[in-house]
Amino acid sequence: MDDNRGTSPGRVRPTTLLVEPSPSGHRFQTVAMVAEVLARTDDVVVLTSAGAVEDPAHETFLAHLEGVRVEGALDEEYPPTRTIVREVARRSAVGEADTVVVLDADQALKRWWWEAPRAFGLRRRPRIVFMLTRYPARLDLTDVVGWRLRIPKATLAVLAMLSGSLRRVAGFAGRDDLSRGWIVKRTRDPARCGAHSRDRATLRERHGLPVDRRLVGIFGGVSERKHPDLVWDALVTSGLEADLVLGGGLSESVTAWIDSIRQSDRNRIVLRPGFLPDQDLDELVAAADAVALVMTNNGPSGIMGKALAAGVPVVTAGSTVRASEVAATGGGESAAMTAESIGTALDRVLERGGLAPSRVPEATVEAYVAAMIGRDGRNVG
Repeated sequence: MDDNRGTSPGRVRPTTLLVEPSPSGHRFQTVAMVAEVLARTDDVVVLTSAGAVEDPAHETFLAHLEGVRVEGALDEEYPPTRTIVREVARRSAVGEADTVVVLDADQALKRWWWEAPRAFGLRRRPRIVFMLTRYPARLDLTDVVGWRLRIPKATLAVLAMLSGSLRRVAGFAGRDDLSRGWIVKRTRDPARCGAHSRDRATLRERHGLPVDRRLVGIFGGVSERKHPDLVWDALVTSGLEADLVLGGGLSESVTAWIDSIRQSDRNRIVLRPGFLPDQDLDELVAAADAVALVMTNNGPSGIMGKALAAGVPVVTAGSTVRASEVAATGGGESAAMTAESIGTALDRVLERGGLAPSRVPEATVEAYVAAMIGRDGRNVG
């Protein structure tokens, strides 16, 4: 079912439509990674919500890419599936969509099997690919919540494929997961960082970070979902001589938690709040002695990929996928969701220092895109 169509000399370049209605912040980075690779062979149109190009992340990630056009053609940030289907069908009817990749497609999957056949009718349909961001790739048999997520999504994917309205479905997998997947194809989250821990001293000076303290970082969108309070408790109760760095957008609840900390301890929390251009984010990750990923969503992490590429150890809790990844790659330690366990794991990685070379093949952007859309490496780069 999966083709390997490329672009031969003299052939009109095919058009790939990337659908991401809500690419705020670092979601734009994922869109940009896919668009940059596909633009080598295809004309790429990013279909997003009205006003999305005004997000500062657009300028950071997408504005400079050649062969990529961004259109704010959707009225809502979270449009109904019917709206997306009709826009895709309209563009396909006039030859503006040979391949369609719906990024962050978990919500659209619920009704695609019903809406898409009605919108397309008997017309030619493009090759449609869904990328699921909340499909658990690896589960324990006793993980009831995980199976309740996975089984319905797999069923809906099969239903959509049987209706002829969906060609391929992919989902994130850990960087150590080399299996292909049956219904949902597994895409190893890329490990890429534009800075490295070997330049830690220079990076700390550039960003005004303490040069004589060990730093544990939480980066990206920092909300209660990443449990900065639990990581802080781990540092305090374990007696570790280390400071906590929070880099990225801070949620209101995290800001309120910081305000609740007694003033004498505030100097151990280093803030770099707000949207961070990718280079700044990479440099902050590389400047840390360890990165903490304490969150219960059972999937890989883009920040973890940056840390591994930068040679910075990770302490993770709340995910069997990430636990397997750090064990297989030698990229850090896994812990239970308790301050004591997290503190013990942080102590181990801080004492050990940097990382040994990874024991699994490199997770490249090209391999990620190829696994997602079902083209071999020759046709994506």
